[in-house]
Amino acid sequence: MPADRIKALNKAKPCSEALAHPGWEELLALLALYGVEDAAEAGLMDTSHDGKDVRWNYILDKKYVLRLTNAPEMTEARLDDLNRLIARYNAFGLRCPAFLRGKDGRFFHSWGRLTVYLSEYVDLPVAGETDLTEAEQDALREEVVLSLARFMARYRDVDLIPTMGMYSLFDLCPYDAPLGVDEKQQNMDTVCAALRKWDAESLAQKLAARNGEVRGRLLQIFRSLPRCVTQGDENFTNVLLDDAHHMAGLIDFNLAGTDVCVNLIANNADFNLDVMNDQPWDDPAAVLEKALASYRKNAAMLLAVYPASQAERAALADYAWIALASQWPYACAFTDRLEKEACRASTLALLSLIAELDMDRLAVCAGRP
Repeated sequence: MPADRIKALNKAKPCSEALAHPGWEELLALLALYGVEDAAEAGLMDTSHDGKDVRWNYILDKKYVLRLTNAPEMTEARLDDLNRLIARYNAFGLRCPAFLRGKDGRFFHSWGRLTVYLSEYVDLPVAGETDLTEAEQDALREEVVLSLARFMARYRDVDLIPTMGMYSLFDLCPYDAPLGVDEKQQNMDTVCAALRKWDAESLAQKLAARNGEVRGRLLQIFRSLPRCVTQGDENFTNVLLDDAHHMAGLIDFNLAGTDVCVNLIANNADFNLDVMNDQPWDDPAAVLEKALASYRKNAAMLLAVYPASQAERAALADYAWIALASQWPYACAFTDRLEKEACRASTLALLSLIAELDMDRLAVCAGRP
């Protein structure tokens, strides 16, 4: 995308009247700050939200990504932490693009009101943009979560970083810190508020009490459990594929952070809870049983490659209950279904079963659901 296409882009899609895309010579000048003296072409991936949240990603010669942003989420120390993590992923056998320092030793530079930094580019297809069959998608999901478990087994308690991952409880990730409470507690509060809206105060109290009981146990032990730093957002938009549609790499380390290993297992051993539809359930108990069976199967598969201690396996059941009751997609579905009269009674029944769930039904041994 040389100079003429850059000009056309500015005319067609300026971020604002005051903030146009850089010209070709300006892009080359920014690259030169990192010791890259020339480029032949560029493609733009614009993930901006608006003029206050600009995210321009210029892919240059399929070797580099020059990033221009005004999002204040990265620091020199943060990119240094991420580069060490990325090096571990590369040593693990996944291709992950590292961030590059400028000739002055710094990651960050400026262009007008925007911050500039540079990373490598990995020329592999993204799973979310690839036409995969349902069977290929299922196989890939299994590859991704097994890769996570193996990575944690190799690198648990290695070079932990202060930034917490997005699933973290008690110790807050950057997105939760402004509110002073982790996302799952926020989600639980939202579900309980929805229950009260529909005159289910007793159930709201019961669910909140069980949540407090489970969290209370974890609060006593979570700092003693093994942790790992992971990429933290292993969905298909961030998974790179090889020619055979197998997992080959990861991109987008914005959500990378430290978390308790078995908390990561609980959040990635999918309950496959069918709550996203807007139809009533004839048998909420059967819906829950199916979800528990799915979780136990998936968790057993992960524990077959992640050698959890007895203390970790005990904590896993508590982490799993919190995921079942207040993981983002489930909490959203519960509240949405409560708004629908046809679904309300069966959703209330399911939430009542979750509030009273025997924790032994979440117990999992390695290799055995």
